[in-house]
Amino acid sequence: MTSMSKQFLQLNFRDDRSRLAVLSAEAVRTSSRFRWQSLHFETLQDHIFETVEHVIQEHYLMVKLNPTSKAERVLNGVLRQEIQRRGSTVYIPNGCSHRVRYASPLGRLHLMTLQPSIVDSVASEMGIHHVDIPPRFATEEDRFVLEAAELIDAELACGNPHGALFAETFARTLAAHIVTRYRGPYKVSGKQPALNATKLSRLDQFIEANITLSISLSDLASQMGLSEYYFCRCFKQATGMSPYQYLLKKRIEHACSCLRREDMSIQDVAFASGFGDPVQFSKQFRRTHGLTPSAFRARYVTKGSALVAVI
Repeated sequence: MTSMSKQFLQLNFRDDRSRLAVLSAEAVRTSSRFRWQSLHFETLQDHIFETVEHVIQEHYLMVKLNPTSKAERVLNGVLRQEIQRRGSTVYIPNGCSHRVRYASPLGRLHLMTLQPSIVDSVASEMGIHHVDIPPRFATEEDRFVLEAAELIDAELACGNPHGALFAETFARTLAAHIVTRYRGPYKVSGKQPALNATKLSRLDQFIEANITLSISLSDLASQMGLSEYYFCRCFKQATGMSPYQYLLKKRIEHACSCLRREDMSIQDVAFASGFGDPVQFSKQFRRTHGLTPSAFRARYVTKGSALVAVI
C-alpha cells in the first residue's frame, strides 16, 4: 500500500491546497472554520464531477443525498459502476488509492473524514487490536451514516453551538460504526461499566462547577474513569441523551436561572452559561423554549426579593 500511495496525490481535506489539487468543486458547507481535530465534514453540490487518482490520508465516508447519480469508481485498482441513491455510502480506509467520475450530475452529498488514531482507539476499546477494513463502493444504503451526516450538517448550519464536544462525540460514534458494520462481527471482552445515580450526580456537580468553561467529551469521561467510547454508550443508556445534548440542557437550565435576575445582560448570561457567542446562545435558547432570552426574561418581574411569573 505504501509503495502504491507514492504514485498518487495525497488528499488532506483539512488543507485547501491539497483539496483543490484533487477536487474541483467548492464545499457548500464545511467544518474547517471550527477547526475540529477528530472529524472533518463538508457538503458538496455540483453538476459535473471527476477526481484525479489520489490517496486520502484519513478514513473517508461519503453519503449520497440527491438526486440519483451514475458514477464510475476505482478503489485500489478495482473498477466498479455505481448507481447512487439517497443513503448510498462509500467507505475508503486511509491509504487506499481512489478516483471517481460521475457520468450524470453529482447532485448533493456529504463527505466526512476521521483520523486513523480515532478509529484505532475506538477499535482497541472494543477489544479489537488490528483494524484492516476493506473499502466499500456506493452499492448499499447506510441509514446510520446518512442520519449522522444530516445531524452534523444541521449543527454546522447553526454555527456549531455545541463546540468541540459535538465533533468528538460524532467522530467516535462513526468510528465505532465503521469498525462494527464494515469490519464484521466482533466480541467485546469484559463487562460494560454502568453509570448509576451516584455517578451521574457527581457528573452534574462537575458540570455545574465548570458551566462557564468549555467542557470536552474527554473531560466528562475522565470524571467517570471511562474511555470516551464506553462513556458515550453508558451515558446514552443511563440518560437517553448523548453527552453534548445533556450538556446543552444543563447550560440552558443555568441560563434560565440567570435570566430571572435583572442584574445580568443577555451577553453576560450567555458567557456565564458557557456559550461563547451570544447570537448562538439566543438561537439555542429559542430552539429549546420557543422564545428569545429577552422574551423569557420579560415574563418575570421582581417583587421584593422574590421573582414571580407574569401570567
